[in-house]
Amino acid sequence: MKLIFKTIKAVFLTIICMVVYAGPAFSQDPTQQVQQFTYKIDKLGDATVEVSTKMTQSQWENFKQGPLVNDPSISKRDMERSMSTYVLEDFKRDIDDMNRSVKMSFKVKAMAAYKGNGDWEFRLGLKDPQVTKLPDNSMMVTTNANLSGELVQQIWKVSFPAGSSNIQQTTDSFGSSMFTYKYGGGIGAYFTWNNIIGVLLIIFAVLLYLRTTKQGALTLNINKRIANPPPPAPDGLLP
Repeated sequence: MKLIFKTIKAVFLTIICMVVYAGPAFSQDPTQQVQQFTYKIDKLGDATVEVSTKMTQSQWENFKQGPLVNDPSISKRDMERSMSTYVLEDFKRDIDDMNRSVKMSFKVKAMAAYKGNGDWEFRLGLKDPQVTKLPDNSMMVTTNANLSGELVQQIWKVSFPAGSSNIQQTTDSFGSSMFTYKYGGGIGAYFTWNNIIGVLLIIFAVLLYLRTTKQGALTLNINKRIANPPPPAPDGLLP
């Protein structure tokens, strides 16, 4: 599954378009160009993605004079074209003048792949990253990327669903990093509030149906007796 790689590529292209007007400001101090990627995975494997880019003063001034600052639909269109085979929802872009940063956020369906029996797989697509485990079921990765000939510091944070366990970092057959984790699966996966309430509603509906059917049959029998009373007995047979 190469969804993460295509997401990164699409985000990179959009960010390059946003800051290309900064011109030579990149080469002055590349360490001041910082990107933060945040992935929040829910229990269904869908992910909320946030990408934040912080710029220097000169980069910010040039960005504010460009066309993208007043037309976020350009960024949205580029993202949708780059990930046309995937389902993207709720695209947003926020501009923070005080911190000289631009944040894009969107949702991606089925970003984590379910492998069965409670096993999940999330492919990050980075080579030999420095991974730090955080206490809140999250992993943080720091890397440097070459974007259009310029070095950019990147900080990645992946948050796994609450209740997930056995989060492990590994690599695929191509040497790219990926995470595996356990969530759900087994007989315990069926004992959720939604499933319990659903079963109780089904039982209640069946009991209500049986009771209604029984009452209907009894009422029909009484109506038949009223409509067709038995014939009176002959006088000679009366005691």
